Amino acid sequence: MRLSLSNGIFSRRSLDKNIAEVKRLGFENLEFNMRSVETEDDMSIYEAKKLVDASGLKCLTLHVGSLNVKDPVEVNRAVYYGKISLDFAHELHAPVMVIHSSIARRLSESQRRTTLGAFFNELTLCSKKLNVKLALENLSYASSGYNKSGDKLKEIFGVIDPADIMGFTLDFCHSEAAG
Repeated sequence: MRLSLSNGIFSRRSLDKNIAEVKRLGFENLEFNMRSVETEDDMSIYEAKKLVDASGLKCLTLHVGSLNVKDPVEVNRAVYYGKISLDFAHELHAPVMVIHSSIARRLSESQRRTTLGAFFNELTLCSKKLNVKLALENLSYASSGYNKSGDKLKEIFGVIDPADIMGFTLDFCHSEAAG
């Protein structure tokens, strides 16, 4: 087992300072969190890579920059955030990208299924091209997203992963908060 620390907890600091803080705390590995990126565009990948490489930290996972889709017309924008995150994962040599359902709770079941399918089909194709695995993470109670319980996760996996190949990340704090 390898221990890593998400730099997302330091996201209010500049990227160079939050990566330095992970290193100062004695960690060797990093979960790069897209919340810590000042600008989510194609050029910020290179600055992040330079900082991570200079730190000597190994990037074990990348936590996606996501948008909870409240309406099916927002899928393309959510896919855009997902693809930028996959580009970061690829450049940082992170083998796994941790992702949430990115679907708002208030969508009807049919809208959820359609939206989940469209969103994850695009990201799965892109992740295969970049050789980055996807792992779905459970959400906390405070989130506006849809996947806080075992039943909801089972529903999501039934739509997005019929081949049963996607990973799962259990965030213990999220589980505790969700009960």
